[in-house]
Amino acid sequence: MANLCSKSIVTTADGNATPLLCRSGALNVLAWAYYANISASVLGLGLNPTEGQVQSAICDDLNHNHATRPEEVSGYRLATIYYGWAFNIDPTKLVCQ
Repeated sequence: MANLCSKSIVTTADGNATPLLCRSGALNVLAWAYYANISASVLGLGLNPTEGQVQSAICDDLNHNHATRPEEVSGYRLATIYYGWAFNIDPTKLVCQ
């Protein structure tokens, strides 16, 4: 699990929130809260998912939680940092059915 911090976020034109991390490199809990509904599936996977489960969760966020691909990139990045995943998945290129 990552170090945590709290820093005010700003939303961007593409629906993202910034910063995801604080200056120290700690994960911004306010950014996590912002993405909690948008990227709920990927953020809720926990410590030991398979790569296939992560891909399915990304697609679920895109198809059912109305995440845009730029938003899901940020949600996936938060989950990767928080849980310490080593997957190399690009949500912008993932093909979802």
